Amino acid sequence: ILGVSTSYSQNKVKWKLDFDYNRNVLQIKGEIDHGWHLYSSLTPLEAGPIPVEIKTNKSKGFRTKGAFVEKYDAIKIFDANFDSDVFIFEQNYLAEQQIKLKKNSSVNITVTYMICNDERCLPPIDQELSIKLNTDD
Repeated sequence: ILGVSTSYSQNKVKWKLDFDYNRNVLQIKGEIDHGWHLYSSLTPLEAGPIPVEIKTNKSKGFRTKGAFVEKYDAIKIFDANFDSDVFIFEQNYLAEQQIKLKKNSSVNITVTYMICNDERCLPPIDQELSIKLNTDD
C-alpha cells in the first residue's frame, strides 16, 4: 500500500511524493515534459548545471536512514548549454529514501533542480512537497 501526496507541476516537471509502507521507503517521482531534462547527482559540480538535490526536513515522527538514492540509470550526454559531459534524466525521475516511522507524522521535503532543453535552461527551482504518514497503515 502506498501513501500518496498531491502532485505538483511547475516549470516542466510534475512531482509526486509517495510512501511505500511495506518497504518503509519515501519515493519522489518526477514526470518530465517532452524535450526537457533534469540533471543527475552524478553530474560533476564543475560541469555547471545544478543536479537534483532532495532534502528531508527533520521531524520527531520519523528517522531517515541515509539520503535519497536515484533509482533510474542516468544518460551521459554532451550538453552544449554547459560545454560539458553531464548525466541527465528524460521523461521520468525516481529517487527513494528509507525512513523509520515512529508515529503519525507529516514528511516535508525540498527538491532543488534545474530543468533544461537543447536550447536553454530555466533558473533553479526549489519545490516543496509533503505527505502525511500514519503508523496504523
